[in-house]
Amino acid sequence: MKEIIVVIGKNFGDEGKGQTVNDLCRTGNALVVRHNGGAQAGHTVEEGDFRFVFHQLGSGSYRGCPTFWARSFLPDLLKLGEEMEALAAFSPITHVHASPDCACTTVYDVLLNSLTETLRGSQKHGSCGMGIFEAVLRGRKEPFRLTLGELMDRDAPYLLQRLHRIREQYAKPRLENLRRQFPEQFGRKEIIGWADLICDDQVLFNATGIMWDNLRKYVIPNNFSRLAAQYDRIIFESAQGLMLDWENEEYSPHLTASHTGLKNVAALLQELPRPYSLDVIYVTRAYVTRHGAGRLDHECPGAEINPQIRDATNVPNPWQDALRYARHPRGEDSFAISAGTWRGWTLPGMSCRLRQRRMLRAISHRFRRKRMLPGMSCRLRQRRMLLLISTKARGRSYQPIRRTVPDIRPSARCFGLPILMKPGEW
Repeated sequence: MKEIIVVIGKNFGDEGKGQTVNDLCRTGNALVVRHNGGAQAGHTVEEGDFRFVFHQLGSGSYRGCPTFWARSFLPDLLKLGEEMEALAAFSPITHVHASPDCACTTVYDVLLNSLTETLRGSQKHGSCGMGIFEAVLRGRKEPFRLTLGELMDRDAPYLLQRLHRIREQYAKPRLENLRRQFPEQFGRKEIIGWADLICDDQVLFNATGIMWDNLRKYVIPNNFSRLAAQYDRIIFESAQGLMLDWENEEYSPHLTASHTGLKNVAALLQELPRPYSLDVIYVTRAYVTRHGAGRLDHECPGAEINPQIRDATNVPNPWQDALRYARHPRGEDSFAISAGTWRGWTLPGMSCRLRQRRMLRAISHRFRRKRMLPGMSCRLRQRRMLLLISTKARGRSYQPIRRTVPDIRPSARCFGLPILMKPGEW
């Protein structure tokens, strides 16, 4: 039976999804599917002396597992060549399989994204400046949507013509809208620099050449169902975290322009014939991190978690500043929220209490025969529900830890290493 595994970050990203996928690719004939976001992802894999940050390639590439770009992925052909060349010394991977329906990120998306975030100043959204949101906006207007399939059957002059049209009919009008929206800001030197790059012909020619070379050299168009039939294990590698999902309006506008949960995966699985097994793994650290602006409950200095804490991937930068830290929420609400979204039992924006009630009804109805008994108190139902969630939502790699030390509560296992929380953090 074909095995489907979905790896999702439980929080705001930077949970360890790349390392999880690398671990899952140790055995079996696996295909890694990138289904959301684009080149802004940064999934770090460390294996002995090997250390690599994957952006568009799947994190199983070090182990020779191929990557497939689903139609909901936003490839950046400008950056693809750098990643492929950097990985060449460590991996046999020489190309990427891609859906022809993938919408490409262009240099103008990157420039407009960087310009807009700079104009926001202290009110910035926390974007990393890779053009994802701008690519989504542009893709909604059919004349300016640029797909891989459209380019596969054409030549380089056609790509030049398409990019020129995007610049003249989309990027420049968008630039004028920004000028009217931020009239006082456009006199600044750095703002003028971004605007000049958008109008520069050399940027147009250089982008065309690099995109065309990388497309022809590294990208192979393919059909998902046909490709998946060749593999025993399909691993969906999600980017960003569940709390940054575009539909999680509670944290707007500091969100990512993609679906970070199961929505894209559910659509893709409709293309696969049954039967197959499905496991969903939610990844988290023993603490919460967030890179960029936006709400972060229970935020605290990193030194309070560990005086020697250091993140070599998420270094301070002008776009997202320094990595922020927080403790996990106390109580059972955090488990109900994260596991509830796993099955679609709850919706973003619900109160914690309403989430718990809906979770309780769904779980108790489905598992009453085996684990729930009529007449159980609500509190006992809730305790059994949480135990069930912690086992189901974290996949087969999860093993409960028995309470053997008085001041330690049981939690989850990640790669065989227990993540423990003291009673004050529970």
